[in-house]
Amino acid sequence: MTDVRDGLDWVGLHHTGTVSPEIRPLWRTKAAGFATTCRHVPTQQTVPTMSPQDYTKWAYEYWYGKVFANDLADQIDEHTFLVVDTCDTATPAVGSADSMMYAALGARGCLTNGGARDTDETLASKHLPVWSRWIVQPMYQGRVEWGGHGMTVEIGGQPVRPDDLVVADGDGAVVVPVAYVDDVLTYAIQESEKDKAARAVLFDRLGIERDDSVRPVFDVAPHPYAKSAEEITAILDRRR
Repeated sequence: MTDVRDGLDWVGLHHTGTVSPEIRPLWRTKAAGFATTCRHVPTQQTVPTMSPQDYTKWAYEYWYGKVFANDLADQIDEHTFLVVDTCDTATPAVGSADSMMYAALGARGCLTNGGARDTDETLASKHLPVWSRWIVQPMYQGRVEWGGHGMTVEIGGQPVRPDDLVVADGDGAVVVPVAYVDDVLTYAIQESEKDKAARAVLFDRLGIERDDSVRPVFDVAPHPYAKSAEEITAILDRRR
């Protein structure tokens, strides 16, 4: 993800893309996809007094059948990164059941300025990576209404538009405006491949077994400012 952040810098977007660090992954993982956006709007409705039996009917027929009814599942495929604006309410963007549905439809991850619910279950199965502001307890009914999908939303100080690229890992999340994706990835790859070569030399010096983080992935031109293995070794040997 930090290489993508660097790529944004390379195309002049120094102050664009980085989602606030208060929005964190539920567990250390990585995911990327193109934004499908939606919004949960705080309700002004009052929950009526009723029996628990009547509440079940009210919650499922009225709230989920009308107030929070949506066709979001029709918008999700294997390229989707779900982005949920809860308008800063401490309510869930996803719980265990709906997040499993989205994962089964192919969603790569979820990014939200709200919360995640049922996280013990999600952590056990790790079916959908989630980056959220909070871990929360409430359900949706009586708290938020469905506000639609396909609009620009603001998540952690960054506007996210439909089809923007979302890249996220243990360091947080970054959003690449769709118009800049190709150029940003070009320079993200340039910097990533340079770093891999240097890391390989340093792994050897530190006695760390080489892993995928030091193996080239892309066949790109040599970085114009990359230090050779010999130059890195000479710098290290100077201190002896």
